[in-house]
Amino acid sequence: MNIFVINILFTMLWGFILLAVSPNAQKRKLYIALMSINWILISGLRGLSVGADTLSYRRRFEHTLSTPWSALFENFYVVYVNEEGKDPGYAVFEKIVQIFTDNYQVYLVVVAAVFFIGLAFWIYRYSSEPCMSYLIFSSFLFGFYALTGLRQTVATVLVVFIGTRLIEKRKFLPFLLVVLVAFTVHKSAICFLPFYVLSRIPVNKKSILAVFCTTPILFLYNDQIFRVLGYLVGYEYDEIENRGAYGFTFMYIAVTVVMLILLKYIREKCPHYKMYYNALFMGLLFLPLVFVNPTAMRVVQYYSLFLMLSVPEIVRAFDKKTGAVIYTLMLVILFSASSVYNYEYVFFWQ
Repeated sequence: MNIFVINILFTMLWGFILLAVSPNAQKRKLYIALMSINWILISGLRGLSVGADTLSYRRRFEHTLSTPWSALFENFYVVYVNEEGKDPGYAVFEKIVQIFTDNYQVYLVVVAAVFFIGLAFWIYRYSSEPCMSYLIFSSFLFGFYALTGLRQTVATVLVVFIGTRLIEKRKFLPFLLVVLVAFTVHKSAICFLPFYVLSRIPVNKKSILAVFCTTPILFLYNDQIFRVLGYLVGYEYDEIENRGAYGFTFMYIAVTVVMLILLKYIREKCPHYKMYYNALFMGLLFLPLVFVNPTAMRVVQYYSLFLMLSVPEIVRAFDKKTGAVIYTLMLVILFSASSVYNYEYVFFWQ
């Protein structure tokens, strides 16, 4: 049994112990803390062979270690004026961590801690069912945020976990600053900027019709749109054969459709429903680009995280008895989905 299946069982077991029987705020905090520690260890203690670019990021880490601060700041001019290289803010983040440690494995733990502590606060504040949220992460989203993509992992903490709160409080200038900082860490973060306005669009027949009419058009012209967006966010890659994310796309559309069917009931119980629906809509509009080049999934990822908040609202839309059945069914589906993944994992000492 691989570590990810064990993690799912661990997530379900503690969810039952702490959240199913006499839940309260303290148990909720304890559960989220346990999940955070669990994922920090899995992500931070992974071997260099785990994740598509863990090893290449080590080379970058070692290069930054030998680079003086002055050169790192000069690199901003090189990137944004001379248009050479990309994401100079990430090297600054590396250098800040290197003040305290020059060990790459410790660095991986730090990045994992930054991400999963941010995720913990996000889930605690916005998720109605933390266990379900972590199960969704552990079934569909962990491969990117826990095993690879260090630059975007850091950027996500800024634009999603901090940005969501700023959007909710309508603090545009701080939000803009956060997005601009994240942009220097990973260019794709700029795609979250429009969400400040779009998150408040009323979810009604007109907006729903607009989304579902626009999506087929985006599929039709996805290649042309990708070329423009790819230049903007730094994905100027040649066409490749491995395109599309069919399983994820099917799941994403299925969740969106069910959410729309239950809109009346979710609206009554969820104060943040506009944000959740509009995040799903944004992800849906970017999905056609994945069928041009899978790197476009990096843009979808910012919005797909809201699946962790949206799916629990499906359970809450039903009465207590029916909701329990739906919840159990979802647990079975998520466990089954996680079991089919064949991720090879080793700890760094193995």
